[in-house]
Amino acid sequence: MRCIAANRSVLTVLDQNATLPDFNDNNQTAMTNDIECMDIIQFADGWYSYPDLNTFNSDLLLDTLTIRHIKPSKAVSPWNVKAENPTVIPLTEIATRQLEALFNLSQLLFGLARAEQSNYTFRDLQLGQQPQRFREAGFNKFPNNNNRPIDFFAIFQLVVSDVVKSGAIDIVFMMHKDSRIRCVKQKCLDLLSNVATIPDVARLILDRYSDFLIQLVQGIRDGHLIEEKIPSLSVLLRLCKVIVNKNLLDSYQSLIDMQFIDIIIDLFDTGEYKYIDSVVYFIKFESLALQCLNIMLQCAEHVDMWSEKAQIRLVNYCCTLLHKSVLDDEQKYNHHHHHNNNNQKKTEINHLIYAEQHSIIHSLSYATLTFLSVVRCRKEIGIFYRENEHFRELLSAMRHKYGPRNEDEDQDENRQYRKCSNSLCQMIENDQVKFQTCPHCHKLTYCSQYCREVHWTLNHNLS
Repeated sequence: MRCIAANRSVLTVLDQNATLPDFNDNNQTAMTNDIECMDIIQFADGWYSYPDLNTFNSDLLLDTLTIRHIKPSKAVSPWNVKAENPTVIPLTEIATRQLEALFNLSQLLFGLARAEQSNYTFRDLQLGQQPQRFREAGFNKFPNNNNRPIDFFAIFQLVVSDVVKSGAIDIVFMMHKDSRIRCVKQKCLDLLSNVATIPDVARLILDRYSDFLIQLVQGIRDGHLIEEKIPSLSVLLRLCKVIVNKNLLDSYQSLIDMQFIDIIIDLFDTGEYKYIDSVVYFIKFESLALQCLNIMLQCAEHVDMWSEKAQIRLVNYCCTLLHKSVLDDEQKYNHHHHHNNNNQKKTEINHLIYAEQHSIIHSLSYATLTFLSVVRCRKEIGIFYRENEHFRELLSAMRHKYGPRNEDEDQDENRQYRKCSNSLCQMIENDQVKFQTCPHCHKLTYCSQYCREVHWTLNHNLS
């Protein structure tokens, strides 16, 4: 991303009446005059970077995000102010500092949740710099004894507790509703996804922000794949765990009323994201969605709340995924472009095999578990699939691909399966049933001793 060095004189889109906090020896916040002497960097889409916020000091980031230590007359967040001119970003300097604090706080929580000791600040990413270690970048909640093992989850919980106590979640929700700057919504969802990992915080979000589930589903349905669909699903996944575990029927019914399963299947079926330039993100989206659906459909009571149409659409899609996973090598992967009338067109690829070949994690197992959950709970659907010829073929293909194999099979992947030579029998050889070769001619094959004897009696002994 192209960036330019800037000072206060070029911040033309900012409210120049907003002031930064006065210097305080305790919180090490810089005065306005100090900021003027530093390089403030302006990036695209209204993002700015301030040198004093290039840190992982969680206390400073929370103070900035929640507008603490700013004079009361100036402590006004612009996030709920509607822009008169949508082509201009009427954000104050306070707001641009909140943006950077939000970004870095989200990066900090992301790293701690994964037991990592470093991550990129906003400025690091934009300038192509190396990630910073949390301790060296101002984070002061690690134990002082370097030889002592770090309990990352306990520290993560501590920071999340600070986020909740500071009231930062309220600010984040205001920022989430604002669409004036790209990626703001994504970083809000990233932070909410991290804090919602703690069940009590997820429950607080569900209780305090009653419309949030609707906003998440709308974002999944209508939002940008990377900036809204994926992070919205990540948050919803954590909320669904609490909804199911605590049996929050009102929240669960909201998902049913919004036809969440149909929305997900519609997105699965679209070919828009199954091309080489976006397939990696679609794999992540589909994996998160399958995990979410698996959580929502673990018990018969919850399965029965959904329409039969939604259930059948879901199990059909799961079958489609399973079928894609067992296609032979020539069918299963084709990501090359082909020419038609001298125009290059993109070819939809098998994303499951793409994930397999590029070592990308895909939650195919959740498709299987979800399928089994619905079939187990709905007897009529189970009967349908047990009697369905195509489903039996799928099971046979899966047994062939994933079943136990011997050395002979590994050496002969492409061998042909033979039909029983007894004209009265329709059996075809498979991996579980190996046919016998006639001991006399060594050409004909039989599925059993019985068929060999019948065929011999009828005509083979005369040939």
